[in-house]
Amino acid sequence: MNRVDSRLIFLVYVGIKYAAYTAWCYAGLRWLMQRNSFRAGMGFGFTRLLLGVFFGVGIFIAGGMLHLDVPVHPVLMYFSIYAPVRYVEWTILLLLLRGLNPPPSPSGWWQQQAWILGGIVISHLADLPLILTSSDGTKDFLPVGRFLC
Repeated sequence: MNRVDSRLIFLVYVGIKYAAYTAWCYAGLRWLMQRNSFRAGMGFGFTRLLLGVFFGVGIFIAGGMLHLDVPVHPVLMYFSIYAPVRYVEWTILLLLLRGLNPPPSPSGWWQQQAWILGGIVISHLADLPLILTSSDGTKDFLPVGRFLC
């Protein structure tokens, strides 16, 4: 794949991530906060994208410092690294969504956990374009050498 193709794929990938995060944040605002603001969803989606870059760079640096090789089972490694990190990312985003609102009742807590878990699924699904267009399949992108959060 030439350099232009890889840049285009990366831009499409970032656009898909932003659109997915914006939609999920908007859904979270409506479901959890009874707030109907697509503009706020866009802002929170962008914040989530920045959180992903921050944590993704951290994983990239940590992976380089640990001199990790791509494991025999890269998909297992992908989920074992990224799922917990994404739980932290979506929890931070939930706290930002909630703002100064009081902690939820127990039933509200379950709704928030469901939203966080849905966000993790959204994050993994949004990685598929990059995974599927990778030249060497899963060994080309997992889990060191690129940041995907």
